[in-house]
Amino acid sequence: MTRFHIPSAYYLKLMQLQKLMWGIQIVKTVAINLLTSIDPS
Repeated sequence: MTRFHIPSAYYLKLMQLQKLMWGIQIVKTVAINLLTSIDPS
């Protein structure tokens, strides 16, 4: 079994990127919900 040794700095960057993507996803979802709820029909 071979283990890949990922440098901790690279791993931290990856985690930050993951959190950023999650944050963007949440903001987009909330924004869409707001826009659809304030739909002037």
